[in-house]
Amino acid sequence: MQQEGREILKRHMVDACVKVANSSGCSDAVGVLRGALILAEGPVSMDELVEETGYSKSTVSANMSTLERQGLAKRVIVPGDKRYYYLAVSDPDSLKKEMIINMRQEIQLVIAAINRTEEDLKSYTRPSDQTTKRVRQARSCYQHLDRLLDLISRYDIGELIQLLEQGIKND
Repeated sequence: MQQEGREILKRHMVDACVKVANSSGCSDAVGVLRGALILAEGPVSMDELVEETGYSKSTVSANMSTLERQGLAKRVIVPGDKRYYYLAVSDPDSLKKEMIINMRQEIQLVIAAINRTEEDLKSYTRPSDQTTKRVRQARSCYQHLDRLLDLISRYDIGELIQLLEQGIKND
């Protein structure tokens, strides 16, 4: 591929990945590195990522750790080489699994906070009906989300698509 064409593709992919990273509270570097990995033709070393992005080695290292924790990148071994290499995770079932893990952590944190809030409300002589109602609504919402994640986690991506498409046809 010509260098100009690669730069155009890279710009679109990196811009999109930066927007996604920013929307989830991550730095531009997370998006730039993810975009670089998606377009890479194979495993990319830390040194290559430093060279390609212009970021320092410590910035690349810290942000690659973020991408690994999010399940968006994985560290791989290249036989005969001791350096770290990375690949973008592109398997839909792996991405689904990581998304579920991350969402479950959020749900568990919120449900724990709801439990503590309910305990605190008991110590008030007369908690407002509005507050009690909002806490119950929050609990219901997060319990439904937890149930949804449980159902989604039982099937692989292909099965989920098939089930959903069948459901749409039956409507």
